[in-house]
Amino acid sequence: MARVPEMLREGADTYEQRNELYGDNYHNFGRAMMALFPRGVNCDSVDDHNRLGIMVQMVGKLGRYCEQFEKGGHDDSLLDLAVYSQMLRELDEEARNNQELPF
Repeated sequence: MARVPEMLREGADTYEQRNELYGDNYHNFGRAMMALFPRGVNCDSVDDHNRLGIMVQMVGKLGRYCEQFEKGGHDDSLLDLAVYSQMLRELDEEARNNQELPF
């Protein structure tokens, strides 16, 4: 059974490997989201939160791709983006169907 210090060392190893590949991409996330939502974003429903959650994943994957741009990109991030875009499309449709229609 793994103990906390072993798990923390494993986490540090994973962080160092990913950081070598993607750099400090997580420091750019906020600026990207601010550019996409310059007036902020309101999440007033479960549907809104679900859709925003997928967008967060997409921005992260796009950032990872950009970190690898000069090395020819990052296929895994592109595959994930393709999947996330269709997941978002499904959630958009569900959100439209869940909206109350005015009478």
